[in-house]
Amino acid sequence: MIINLFKKPTEKCPRCLGKGFVDNNDIERLNKRLEWAPGKCAYCNGKGKVHIQTISNVPVNLSYLTVERPKIERWKLLLGNKNAKKKAEIYQENIKNFINDIVKQYFVINLDFETIADLHFARFKKKEVSIKERKEFLEYIEKVVELNRGKFEKKTTDNS
Repeated sequence: MIINLFKKPTEKCPRCLGKGFVDNNDIERLNKRLEWAPGKCAYCNGKGKVHIQTISNVPVNLSYLTVERPKIERWKLLLGNKNAKKKAEIYQENIKNFINDIVKQYFVINLDFETIADLHFARFKKKEVSIKERKEFLEYIEKVVELNRGKFEKKTTDNS
């Protein structure tokens, strides 16, 4: 009985739905197809349950909260640290701008995938890019284009 007084209330993780890992269905449900890959759930740290405080502190679909983040940074965010929240906001804005840049370069400027990749790597002064890294980025560009094709084509049709 006394032990229960010290337990923090937990609920099934709303990100992974209690599985401990995020799969493609979760990514689709949370509209994170361009931002996440399947893997261990960073929201519950693979446990399938989260503290109720976490749910009130951190949006379930926050892109910044991934297992690639250092553990201390994830904990700060989960505990509601203002600086960590600010980093998360900036990160989300950067992702949005990055995706929008790819969409603009492809649909408006009419650049091909290779040129978009070259511009990206040049922008970050990346002189040496592995074949694997380039291939993965080209696949990402293709995914961005495919997921935005319908939206863009609808816009151009509406403007005609």
